[in-house]
Amino acid sequence: MSAPPTKRAKLSSEQSRAFFIENILSSTIPSTTNLINLPQYGEGNLDKYITKLEHQVTHNKKFRYTKCHTKFQIKDVPTDPEGLLAGIFQHCIDAAIEECREKGNEPDHLGCIISSELLDPDVWIPIRQLNDNTIDSILNQFLKVGQSKKQQGVTLWGKPFDVIVTTLDMKNLPERQKIVGGRKTASTHHRINNQCLIKINNLDGKNHCLFFALQATLVNNIRELSRSQFYDYLHSRYGSRNKFKNETYQLMKEVGAVFGLKEYAAEDWVGPVVDYWNNKYSGNFIFKVFIFGSSGNYKPMYKYGPEIYDTPIIIYYDNKHFDGVQKCQDCCKTFEKPDCFLHHLNSGFCRNSKQCEKCGEIWNVYDNNKNGRRGHVCFEKYCGKCGDYHDPKRGCFIRPLKPKQQHPYRLVAFDLETMQHKLSNPAKQQRIHEPNFIAAKIVCPKCITTGEWKRSLKNYFCEVCGPHRTITFSQQPYNDTYSDQQIISQNPLDDFAQWILYDLPIKYDTYVYSHFGGRFDMVLVFEKLYNEKINPELIMKGNKLYEMKVKQRQNLNPNVIFRDSFNLMPMSLAALVPTFGLEVEDKPFFPHLANRPENYGRNICPTKEDYLADGMMPAKRREFDIWYEENRTTPFLLDEALASYCTNDVEILMCALIAFRSEFFETTKRKSHNGIDALRECMTIASACMKHYRTNHLEKEHLAIVPERGYENVDNQSLLALKFFQWYSEKNNVEIQTAHWKGEKVVGKYKLDGWIEEQQLGIEVNGCAWHIAIPVTTCFYLMD
Repeated sequence: MSAPPTKRAKLSSEQSRAFFIENILSSTIPSTTNLINLPQYGEGNLDKYITKLEHQVTHNKKFRYTKCHTKFQIKDVPTDPEGLLAGIFQHCIDAAIEECREKGNEPDHLGCIISSELLDPDVWIPIRQLNDNTIDSILNQFLKVGQSKKQQGVTLWGKPFDVIVTTLDMKNLPERQKIVGGRKTASTHHRINNQCLIKINNLDGKNHCLFFALQATLVNNIRELSRSQFYDYLHSRYGSRNKFKNETYQLMKEVGAVFGLKEYAAEDWVGPVVDYWNNKYSGNFIFKVFIFGSSGNYKPMYKYGPEIYDTPIIIYYDNKHFDGVQKCQDCCKTFEKPDCFLHHLNSGFCRNSKQCEKCGEIWNVYDNNKNGRRGHVCFEKYCGKCGDYHDPKRGCFIRPLKPKQQHPYRLVAFDLETMQHKLSNPAKQQRIHEPNFIAAKIVCPKCITTGEWKRSLKNYFCEVCGPHRTITFSQQPYNDTYSDQQIISQNPLDDFAQWILYDLPIKYDTYVYSHFGGRFDMVLVFEKLYNEKINPELIMKGNKLYEMKVKQRQNLNPNVIFRDSFNLMPMSLAALVPTFGLEVEDKPFFPHLANRPENYGRNICPTKEDYLADGMMPAKRREFDIWYEENRTTPFLLDEALASYCTNDVEILMCALIAFRSEFFETTKRKSHNGIDALRECMTIASACMKHYRTNHLEKEHLAIVPERGYENVDNQSLLALKFFQWYSEKNNVEIQTAHWKGEKVVGKYKLDGWIEEQQLGIEVNGCAWHIAIPVTTCFYLMD
């Protein structure tokens, strides 16, 4: 039955009209529609009082239902309003039934919705079996709503109302899905475990396995027999000799089965057996039989019994032989409820988990067959500490790591230069850093291997790196330094954040490195992302950022991971050149305090203070003094110097990262793998070394994980409690069991701070938490 129509806006009390049977007001509404032709009810023909405004019919052939939607308007009121309503409902029901029959269906169920602007909620008669009282039920329900509205001071008559009648030919709905053409579903070939079946051997040498299987499964379901008792019953041993065969013969006799036939079809004999059982055990059990085949799609081949049942009898059919089922033959689990058993068959739950026949453990198939593990091992459980399966009684070991499969990714090195001319705290000379130049270089493992990373992407395409090898974001243009792309903007950091998140190919992850960025570059980028309502995942210690990750959002951005290259190569950027023997220009001196807006487009001569010379180390200061004396009169153009200095820093960093990556690959590669990509898998040199050790040197079950509290079974206890127990023990000459002596006394699931065995006295020390509201000097000791 369809849902009730959408409600329209309610009218005010001034706009409403009386709609009650006891207080009906006339309503004159012009209409050009023809009056409906209704049967006689009460006085006169009903077309004097109502007008049919709309009429729609919807039919669904597949589900064999017809829905008639009719809209009426009351235009006058007879003296018998109940008859008027009954006539309307009778007309709608007759019309719906007639429409249903015209479509070739014989309606046996009916539902109704009565809707109006002034009805909230609608009068909703659920689908019910069609009988002589259907009209009276609808009318009574409508009158109840009208009476309720009257008590609220709301009237209902005077507005159009809808009557929606749904008829359903339920008895002729198909019980089984039709066999039609389409995609062929592959059959499931069950792997049979004999311990899940009640194996039937024809004790009389005849073809009575169907009745033996039914009888054995019945006994297994309703009689509380132990495993050994049921085995004796099944195999006719000891006190159960011939009991199974005699009860089966009695069952065949009761249902009229002839002995000794060549075969017995389930379709012929399961029905009489189920009917006999439901009659015999009426009030105690309700049976339904399900027969499954050796191959199929987890659906029964045949089933018989009432829709509502509490005891399923499950039979397994294979090679013209019937066996009983005591639990699922695929996953070996036993189900108490029939609905649970059938659901697990239909949902393919057997493929997800199974139950061990030896230890009874239910284990996950996927988890127990990954990382080289081959199925369940008894008494082993997954350990969250070491991430491995082992016996809980055994301690944990650090597991050796397996090399990760290499996937394409994007490596970005960037650097930003900032202006510091604005003071946030003049007294302390604290300055505000405003980025005015950002440079970045993009490479990928493939370009590193082929050597293309040293060349521009103007004439070369790389789907991982994107359209540019180098890119800059600046407030002023420049000419003397080359880059694939210049972006001029008054807010370079805004454009850089937009580019790194959204303008690079979304298919590949981006690893972004800046030198000492955890305390500078990454912090400024984080502020920008946070202001844009992006909340990255942070790994930090104090104010230092180790990693900042912007997770992938579908169709928006890839995974973007910011890291500090100083954590992998802990030295200054200038020291990287001689350390790795880089063939790049040495890092020059730069007057950071001269980086001011008023110096754009001017040739200036920066002072030593602009170079922050007073903060240099002695050796660097001597080097700087010599350089400064040689270049003090050389004109300095900020626009070009920014581009040269920043892009050179990025070039040094990128060359150092590639050299470090290459050397780490050479150090960690083995015959079984090509090495570890430290730039992708590690964020610090310590984690890189530990990954190398665990991948290439650590043996299995060699290095134990020491428990957090050590190997001794010692509980934590406050110093206040220990001092109190020492004082109490000496004063009262008693021996107190504490955390440092035998461990805390365990009572049920609780532990006591102190325990005096001789007095059977337990003591809990709660400190002074109970006396916060009063001076500490008033704390005192109470006993008894």
